Amino acid sequence: MPSKQADVLVGRRYLTRGYLDQALELFSRNADVVATADWSLLRDKLLERGRIQDMVRVCELGHVPIPSDQLVTRGDKALRTKDIDLAIDLFELAGADRPRWERVVDVLIEMPDRKRQAVAIADRYLVDHAEVPVATRPGPIPLKKAGQSKAVK
Repeated sequence: MPSKQADVLVGRRYLTRGYLDQALELFSRNADVVATADWSLLRDKLLERGRIQDMVRVCELGHVPIPSDQLVTRGDKALRTKDIDLAIDLFELAGADRPRWERVVDVLIEMPDRKRQAVAIADRYLVDHAEVPVATRPGPIPLKKAGQSKAVK
């Protein structure tokens, strides 16, 4: 049975040659002995290839931070190309700021079938729920039709 260090060494070789799946497999099996630098390099290479789910998994396994700035940049690009679902996913992972969520809502309202999603995004990221609601006026009083009697017994 090969040692964990041998697996990690081979995983590094795979990583330097661009064989990310093999590196991910070997690193995952031996997560407790993989160096942070190795996890970070694998994370960066996965992100370069657009493998976001694998990148998140690597961040969790290797205890390395999610590259928020890079995810926001990719989210901005996705938003410009109207790939709204990818933009939302990336912004959620990165913890995007308020102006980005405002732009997401602006793009969503241009899509008639995305009204509910626009409202949900606005509620989640733009509305301050801790703020005391402003007093609202009472709702409208229904008008009675002409000739309608008051109460029928």
